[in-house]
Amino acid sequence: MNIAVYISGHGFGHLAQMAPVLNRLHQIRPDITFLLRCALPKDEMHSRLHFPFELEASPVDVGVIQKNAVEEDRHASIMLMRAWIKQMEAHIQRECDLMRAFQPCLIISDISPLAFPTAKALGIPGIGLATLDWHSIYAHWLDADDEIITTLAEAYGQCDLLLTPPMSMHMPVFPTQQQIPLIATAANSITNPVTADARKKALVLFGGCGNPPYEMQALEEMHAWQFLIPDVDHHVAADLPDNVQPIRFSADLRPVDMMPHVDVVLCKPGYGVLSECWVTATPIAWVERPDFPEFPMLKEWLERSFPACGISRSDFQSGQWQPALDTALIHSSPFPDHEDGAIEAVDIILSYAPRA
Repeated sequence: MNIAVYISGHGFGHLAQMAPVLNRLHQIRPDITFLLRCALPKDEMHSRLHFPFELEASPVDVGVIQKNAVEEDRHASIMLMRAWIKQMEAHIQRECDLMRAFQPCLIISDISPLAFPTAKALGIPGIGLATLDWHSIYAHWLDADDEIITTLAEAYGQCDLLLTPPMSMHMPVFPTQQQIPLIATAANSITNPVTADARKKALVLFGGCGNPPYEMQALEEMHAWQFLIPDVDHHVAADLPDNVQPIRFSADLRPVDMMPHVDVVLCKPGYGVLSECWVTATPIAWVERPDFPEFPMLKEWLERSFPACGISRSDFQSGQWQPALDTALIHSSPFPDHEDGAIEAVDIILSYAPRA
């Protein structure tokens, strides 16, 4: 059985949602051959996906242009999306040619709009899995009759079923939807990679869109905290404060694997990191992202349901992190209970597939 999977290359959250579902699909049906349509780095994909797969790595959507992880370039995003949708028919034709050669029995998407018209053209099911879509994002920025909005609405409207985990935006353009429980990557048991001392530990995570700027040397003033920071620029690494420990992620050491060994995760609000903090019960200090339409909904979740505290972008940039870190650590609100949404998602997906 062949299944094609379209995964947005905008950040790592779409892959974080899809990977537990695909891993479980492979466990249940090891005969499935997967073709992944995704432009994310191969190392990131192999760190999350525990089975062999075919890959076609050209982009499957535009997403949003990021100046950094917490700041979007709205104008550049609209310009690029406008150019992309003008070639929509050609994009879909290319996908149809690719899929006819692969011969999938169904297509899953998180959340490329190319997937659903392609599935319709091939006469196979097209299933979405997402907490946001590009129509809902751009609808906050553009008029309802804009060509971007109408083109994305037509494409997403051809989805047979959208599966929505917790922390999902309102996505009215999808005609048929079903809520499912939380999907999140589970942490592996590892030897604690953190230097042992009496300081509290903060893991600084901003995903695949570039760290926002901040005053690294200001962290030295927070004597009670040790900061674990991935991807430290080699020009900066030689002059790090004593309480900063660079880390490097790999297939054997993923962000979620470190969460049980730290006191707080400092991050941007996004599904991937929030879901992993949820399943590991790790408090969150989050940096505001006011121009991204998903942010108000995630902010409500953070303030209502999680042990968390926000930081303004100006305080983050100047290194004034300690009030939020301390507040998140002593927050009285526990994480909500959750079930494994990957199990439910796989059952639903397989109900659309041919019987073995």
